[in-house]
Amino acid sequence: MRIINGFLLAIQFFTTIPFQKNIQWDSKSGRWCVRFIPLIGLILGILLASIHTLFLNYFPISNAMMALFLMFFSVLFSGGLHVDGWMDCSDAFFSYKDKDRRLEIMSDARVGAFAVISLLFLFGFRFLFIFESMGSSIITIALLVIPILSRTFMVYLLVTTPLAKHEGMAAAFKKHLTSADKYYVYATVILVLVLLYFFTHLTSLLFTVILMLASFFLFFRGRAFIVKHFGGMTGDTLGAFVEGTETVLWLICWLYASYYIL
Repeated sequence: MRIINGFLLAIQFFTTIPFQKNIQWDSKSGRWCVRFIPLIGLILGILLASIHTLFLNYFPISNAMMALFLMFFSVLFSGGLHVDGWMDCSDAFFSYKDKDRRLEIMSDARVGAFAVISLLFLFGFRFLFIFESMGSSIITIALLVIPILSRTFMVYLLVTTPLAKHEGMAAAFKKHLTSADKYYVYATVILVLVLLYFFTHLTSLLFTVILMLASFFLFFRGRAFIVKHFGGMTGDTLGAFVEGTETVLWLICWLYASYYIL
């Protein structure tokens, strides 16, 4: 039951899937909730890939509309949770204040100019990368894999990064975790590789390996950036990491589709 409760908590916390049930929160259910975050990414990836295939085969629309709808559905699925983290971190970082003041800014419910500007560029570039990748043979794989990797390495960030403050969502989850939970991240990565080996051709597998290596790099750079500029991890920095990672992975997808696949 603790495992089931953990999965249901992950659904409630990280998606807008209409599920309303009071679930007891304790150390085991909280730990399993975090362990199921990569599965939330898998569910989103399957939905995005299915939507793309459905529209492509039965309801033809322009590539621009398809890219915009896929972006919209991704934000809708998470309820804008990670986008909120990106905006809060942008306001804090571009304030050029000290670490303590940045944490105060992130806790402020008001939206600043830098949050809006950074979000426009984030979504603008991601839309461009998705749009330019449409029609390539790797688009379905990208839609499936990118949400998994961004959330998998978010869990890795949560497990391995010190807290900036001992309150908030990140602290509530982290206090139930141990260093052994990072092995669930490794298991997720290996599982993705194994599934793609059996169900896709070599080109898709190579592309996925490139995305995984990029995700490892983004994790280490993101972790160093968060510790340096914010003094540690918060719920907002986790959300910002997801959004930033997905945008960079879509950049790689566009480059791969444009310059590797002829």
